[in-house]
Amino acid sequence: MRHLRGLSLLDGVLLLVALTATWQKMSWDVAGRVTLVDLLQLLFVGLFLLDRIVRRDARLSAASSVVLGFVLLLLSVHLCGFLGLDTTQGVDQWTKGIIKWLIFALFLICAITHVARRGQELWWRVAGAFVLGVTISAAYGLLQTAVRSTTGIELDAIFLKPFFPGARSLGANLYGVVSTYDQYGVTSQASVYRLTGFSEDPNHLGVMAALPLLFLIAMIVGPRDGWAARNRWLLSGMGGILLVAVILTQSRSGGLGIAIGLAMLLLWYRRRFFNKQIVVALIVLAAGGLIVGSAKTAQLQQIIASRTSTTDRSSQAHVAFYGLIEPVLQESPLFGIGVNNFAVYYQFQTGRADFGPHSFYVATLIEMGIVGALVWAAFLLWVGSRLLALLRAGRARSHLDGDTTLSAAARGLSAGFVATLVGNIFYLTMIFSGFYLILLLILAAPAAFGIERVLARKAAAASATPAT
Repeated sequence: MRHLRGLSLLDGVLLLVALTATWQKMSWDVAGRVTLVDLLQLLFVGLFLLDRIVRRDARLSAASSVVLGFVLLLLSVHLCGFLGLDTTQGVDQWTKGIIKWLIFALFLICAITHVARRGQELWWRVAGAFVLGVTISAAYGLLQTAVRSTTGIELDAIFLKPFFPGARSLGANLYGVVSTYDQYGVTSQASVYRLTGFSEDPNHLGVMAALPLLFLIAMIVGPRDGWAARNRWLLSGMGGILLVAVILTQSRSGGLGIAIGLAMLLLWYRRRFFNKQIVVALIVLAAGGLIVGSAKTAQLQQIIASRTSTTDRSSQAHVAFYGLIEPVLQESPLFGIGVNNFAVYYQFQTGRADFGPHSFYVATLIEMGIVGALVWAAFLLWVGSRLLALLRAGRARSHLDGDTTLSAAARGLSAGFVATLVGNIFYLTMIFSGFYLILLLILAAPAAFGIERVLARKAAAASATPAT
């Protein structure tokens, strides 16, 4: 309970938002689809505004002010896209999309200011709640998949459906049936499931788990003292749960992003990366893989061949989405066809009214046009600049005080952010609330950790050092 001491009601609601940010199945179908995290974000925004009114304080942090500017620019793009809509279905989809986006945007602006004012203690708690929430989802997914594979019982039907009837899909994702033959030609069949956890799609969890996993790895490897250094085995256990869950999602987008994030951490830490906890985790994972692989050799070979193929229908479909950009840009080059209207525009081709573009970048260009894409690109570059400042501050603090915790956090966030961007080349998770938690952690960190003071101290120490 000591970790909850000193928390205000506003802090508590923010931690609940961070914990449930990726729990998509927890939703209701009330005047459209409403998720648990939507309600918590609205509650946080309402409490924040009430608190500011009571205190007669309308100030925003510097980062919140910049985010507000980008939100107004994007809102202008969305309104221009709305003017091009000519069907009731298109307007309905635009309305749903803009409401959801505004909830996320308002939450982000308010949360950045709140965390920046409360400081690094709350920042660490929010980061911990977010990582814990994804880990709980992954752990539930492991149990869910094991029970479904061995008994056929679907845990979602027992624990989630009675309370959250608005979920679009429930249960472990059935990938297919793998057939094997013995020496007598007898066929054996086994169902193969992809882990979903509290997410509605295995790829969603695979991509959204990238930042928590890479952040944990950085906190296992980087800090030389402090809480993280004393609790490396706990962090390793959480990281192991996430890694196994990501593997069982069979998400190629998530795997690609995490591989690039791991490469970044390896370049930063080099031989220090392979500490005792990492080596033990790799040995345990390899041993478990050998045991499972030896028992299911034929099935495993078929799954690996399927998931590594670039010529299968799924892979070609993801690449083909990029070919849909040009026809739209020829018709509506500047502002696109309106947010959330990809499915409406291409319904004649896909045959579905809810079919998404499966790529954040495809969605942005088609639904927001060249202007919207440029605004998003500028925003992401600015977020990247905040990460660079955080990395510099981490190096400075390591040099001044020998404290490597901030440096590890900055590296974990940077690797996770890049992994998320890569994962969204062929998938679409940057429109979900989980991505806005990532943005909150990145954009609130400079103020929460006082990086201006850290860099100023480094500059002062450098100027005080006599020239040789």
